[in-house]
Amino acid sequence: MNAEDVRRAAEWRFQAVARRANQVRHHPKLETRSLRLTSAAGYALEARIVRLEDGRAQPGLVVSPGIHQGIDALCGYGAVVNAAELAGSGYTVLVFDPAGRGESWGEEDFGGPEHQDDVRAAVVALGRECGRVGVLALSLGVAAAVGAAARWPELDPAFVLDWEGPCDREIITSGGRLLVPAAGHAMDDEGYWAPREAVRGVPGLRCPYIRLQALPDHAQPHEVRHATRMIHAAAVAHHTGALPWFQLNDHPRCEVPARPSWLAGGPLAANIAIRRKLRHLRDVVAPAEVRP
Repeated sequence: MNAEDVRRAAEWRFQAVARRANQVRHHPKLETRSLRLTSAAGYALEARIVRLEDGRAQPGLVVSPGIHQGIDALCGYGAVVNAAELAGSGYTVLVFDPAGRGESWGEEDFGGPEHQDDVRAAVVALGRECGRVGVLALSLGVAAAVGAAARWPELDPAFVLDWEGPCDREIITSGGRLLVPAAGHAMDDEGYWAPREAVRGVPGLRCPYIRLQALPDHAQPHEVRHATRMIHAAAVAHHTGALPWFQLNDHPRCEVPARPSWLAGGPLAANIAIRRKLRHLRDVVAPAEVRP
């Protein structure tokens, strides 16, 4: 671990303490319950639903977690935003352990077909309670989120909100230097990589796609090409396909800015940006006939 990694790890710890203190101050009353999902492969998947304890109807939100993350991170402070904070933004939130993580069966799939099916199972389960459901993808969680929405258009998610997700094998592996997500596969292994490249799934989206991107990026500080590649793919899908609209940060919908206005870097700024965007998106979680 180099000096920059140490500094960033310390920053994340400090911001987690700040978030915990803020949550204690506001102390939202939450209702939490566990449930089991079943994937198409027959794997039992551990999941948890978190919502405000106020009895009011709330839109649904499934979280597609980042690499190596699941319920523990999303119900604590290991992720950039947690279930309590998302519930406080007015959603009934479903978090889960993808296959091969936490208490779920199966093997780690790094956003591939198995993890995409996990997202499908989560959206279906929460949809029974909330009607239409939005999907929040955190980092590499974008591969499973976009893959699921594109493979199963009948899921009809209200939106996919993508926080700094790597779009293809080049960005996922930082040019071939970070090989954990490759799971031993070569960079030219199309069978392995094609399903995990979210940019390839964008043309199949039938719901709004929103990208949040800071400079510096949370994982690769100087990298923003993944954001521009996803937005360019969304623009093509909007003009030639069924994608209703797309947005980068706070730019106008369906704009591909020549000089993007990036968000401020750092975990606290990212936490605030995600929650603020979700509050703005609540009106999108509506019946299809009134969707913007």
